[in-house]
Amino acid sequence: MSDDLNARAAVFRALSHPARLTLLRLTWSEPLAGDHLARLMNLAPATVSHHLAQLVEVGLMVARQEGHARLHGPDHAALDATLAGLIRGETTALPAADPYRNRVLRSFFRAGKLTTIPAQLKKKMVVMQELGLLFGPGRRYPEREVNAILGEVHPDVATLRREMIGMNILARDRGVYWRVTPDSPGPSDEGAGGPVE
Repeated sequence: MSDDLNARAAVFRALSHPARLTLLRLTWSEPLAGDHLARLMNLAPATVSHHLAQLVEVGLMVARQEGHARLHGPDHAALDATLAGLIRGETTALPAADPYRNRVLRSFFRAGKLTTIPAQLKKKMVVMQELGLLFGPGRRYPEREVNAILGEVHPDVATLRREMIGMNILARDRGVYWRVTPDSPGPSDEGAGGPVE
């Protein structure tokens, strides 16, 4: 019961800041990247990232990776919950957030850059899974493109590649990489994800 009350109180806290309300308004019709939102609001990217993380953590906003950009937009189902329903606990629209994952990502990412590679395995797994979202499922990437994508986030691309392969987030065969998913093709499968560019 207390956990449920705390979760509902967190929603009200997230909505209590004008900047967070502005972020929801600006992304209502179309998800936007954090740097674009920072320019629109005339705020530092780190400040916008902090507010976005607060909204994601309570389930009012969702983030998705699209190419090199991380787009943020409202979770309309969660925001359709009525005030009365939230207070009485009648709504199940708010998704369960993963506070640990969100804390790790806030600790190790600043303005879309990985500040350091975690030493602790559990934290490293969270970070590597997040980096895995930079790669589209079903698509194959030559190593130079993997390096370019990861290099936008952190300069030690060799370590990132090695860690992601070791954690079965990326697979590699003859210099070609792909994101591991339940229906990932094997190394010898042809045509999965199209030709390598």
